[in-house]
Amino acid sequence: MDNKPAPKSAKNSAKDPAKTSAPKRANAQAPKKWRINMLDVIIIACILAIGVVALRFVGGSGGSLVVPEPLQRVVYTVEINEMRGDLAQMIQPGDVIIDRVERRHMGTVLSAEVRPAEKPENDLVTGRRVISEIPERFDAIITLEAQATVTDSRITVTGGFIVRAGLWVTVNGPLYSGSGFITDIERDDGR
Repeated sequence: MDNKPAPKSAKNSAKDPAKTSAPKRANAQAPKKWRINMLDVIIIACILAIGVVALRFVGGSGGSLVVPEPLQRVVYTVEINEMRGDLAQMIQPGDVIIDRVERRHMGTVLSAEVRPAEKPENDLVTGRRVISEIPERFDAIITLEAQATVTDSRITVTGGFIVRAGLWVTVNGPLYSGSGFITDIERDDGR
């Protein structure tokens, strides 16, 4: 026979299998139960917060249908300040006006009035405040009409533009643009 030593694995296999298996613990416990920890609480809170935000933006209404507000006709006035004369004369009834910043539909021109632009200045001789005309500049008073959703807190034109008196707006017409304020709002319900 060979006098070669047997490989270690062969030696181990030759031994008693009871001695080679892992010893059993006397105090062996059942599998660990899941216990809540701080990381689990944070993850659950984040999931709940995302769910609440998603319901808020999607319009979760507790299972009932969301009925949209009916559209009303809204007429409002925008005063565009210090336009060049050639641009102010281009405003025509029927022109579609778009908000230049947010690119939202604002309404259709019903009428436009053009008058010389004015600004307050100090009279150097008397020291009084006087109103003087700005050369080659005009103010345009544009009356717009739009279909809008009217609630107690806001008026939203069908294009998404929110109408508020005193709001600074920048407008684009077909061949002109300018900026000014919304000065007057009339709704079909008389308010």
